[in-house]
Amino acid sequence: MTLSPPVLPGALSGWRCTLRTVFGLALAAGLAACSEPEAPLSRQQVYPVKLVVLSDESGGVIQRYPGIVEASERANLSFRIGGELRTLSVQAGQKVEKGELIALLDDRDANSDLNNARSSFNLAQATYKRMKYSVEKGAISRARFDEARAEFQSAQTQYSRAQDQLSYTRLKAPYAGVIARVPVDNYQVVTAQETIAILQQPGQIDVTFNMPERQVRGIDRERVAAGRREDSALAWVRFGSGKIRYPARYKEHDASASEGSLSYQVTLTLPEPQDITVLSGMSATVELDMQQLTGAVKGQWRVPLAAVVMRDSVPDQPVVWRYVSADGAEQGTIEAIKVKVLQATGEGMVISGELSAGDRLVTAGASRMTAGERVRPWVKEAGL
Repeated sequence: MTLSPPVLPGALSGWRCTLRTVFGLALAAGLAACSEPEAPLSRQQVYPVKLVVLSDESGGVIQRYPGIVEASERANLSFRIGGELRTLSVQAGQKVEKGELIALLDDRDANSDLNNARSSFNLAQATYKRMKYSVEKGAISRARFDEARAEFQSAQTQYSRAQDQLSYTRLKAPYAGVIARVPVDNYQVVTAQETIAILQQPGQIDVTFNMPERQVRGIDRERVAAGRREDSALAWVRFGSGKIRYPARYKEHDASASEGSLSYQVTLTLPEPQDITVLSGMSATVELDMQQLTGAVKGQWRVPLAAVVMRDSVPDQPVVWRYVSADGAEQGTIEAIKVKVLQATGEGMVISGELSAGDRLVTAGASRMTAGERVRPWVKEAGL
């Protein structure tokens, strides 16, 4: 039997102290590790950006105006005399032929006046013939014959006038066309020159709109005249909310400003569309190629206001950020393009610079961009 050597109390106490020391050091190290700050998150390297694409339309500096449709050839049909309407033969939208009856006035008074004038004319004519025979025979004086001749001529004039008055009770179409509007009702008493119907000639329509003075001042007359002769449109018209735009020609503009404003009325003309119904008074949207009308230099673009920014390093030089995509990649970088601001409009800024159709420019957050920054086009997701 082997006996273990006795453990002295002093040795046992030292061993316990050693364990406590080791445990304390380990706990302190653990607590120190827990209290260390976390490493910072890495900064996002690719940013989503909203882009706008320069198109041929924006290169043309297209200006848009609200317009009103009018017929190129139209007539406000009215009677030369007043009276009561007894027949109203047309309604809005109806096609009529030249000479077709539009409306008829009560002609009883006109017929009565015609009958009286006819009787007076017949009597004066018979008297004139007798007096002519008598003066040739020397039976009456020349003065008496002159009186008879004057009475005959007066009666003839009255008879012709009565015939005209009767014809004025009948309103006929001066040419073939379409009734655009009928502002009166049958059996209504109308006055002379009061509009009974508006007749417009089909085939060609006009669109009128107001243009500010500064834009009218810049229009080149020679270019406008050339646009009238050549088969090239300087303007387009959209009707209602339709997406189709119809080419139009610049026709004319007023020589004086509209009352109470510094704008001038401009008129465009175009063939009447065959695929939709367009009548006078309908609304339209006019699109003008101001670059062609004014002879402005090529290379002008209209962009959103947010696309043009100033950099802190060059505060006097406006720039736009152009997106440069990597081949086959969904992301790319941006580069600063120096531009010149030509005009500020309600739809953005007109600028010039080394840009071309198809370039994509940053429009949201452009003021925070830096050259060479990695970005990706922002795509609108469903519900966002």
